[in-house]
Amino acid sequence: MECLEQYISPEIRREMEDRFYLTNPGTHERRVLKYALQLFNVMAGPFCLGRKKKNLLYYSALLHDIGYEISPQKHDVHTYRLISEDPFFDFWPHQERLMLALVAGGHRKNICVNVNHLPPKGQLTVRQLAAILRIADAIDYPRDQSLKIIETELSDQELNIFIQSTASATVSARVAQKSKLFKDVFGLSVRVLES
Repeated sequence: MECLEQYISPEIRREMEDRFYLTNPGTHERRVLKYALQLFNVMAGPFCLGRKKKNLLYYSALLHDIGYEISPQKHDVHTYRLISEDPFFDFWPHQERLMLALVAGGHRKNICVNVNHLPPKGQLTVRQLAAILRIADAIDYPRDQSLKIIETELSDQELNIFIQSTASATVSARVAQKSKLFKDVFGLSVRVLES
């Protein structure tokens, strides 16, 4: 797997941010990106998740809702299609682009069956990163801009996420709904606790 960053020039990055309205640092996408990277950093050592996977997660989180303008109800499917089919993304190599589309498009419900076109290691990477992205997206479900992840604790059986938020009960319930894939790929339950 190649690092996505090496294929994106400053000009393409600006065009992508403008085209998909990603320039505002206070957006849902930027908060999900921040939470996803925080969770990734906790999981990286124990699960051998390296720099290339972190870079793939970065762009998946940033682009995970680009299909929303086409259809809010099926935005995950449209996100997958935009990344995998829109000529704008032709600068990325095929396999990395497919993985990006699968992770970003898999943030909500199901991962597209095209994951089976990847080798086993690639399939595992997609599932791991989509699982992290689902949890990060669930944390921002109430769109609470003041929410902060204060601490994370990783044990053999559980990932505990301590947050500061007025909507902690909502976040906890949403994370519980979205944690099945995380449990399947990492073998860990996820709990959100108020700090």
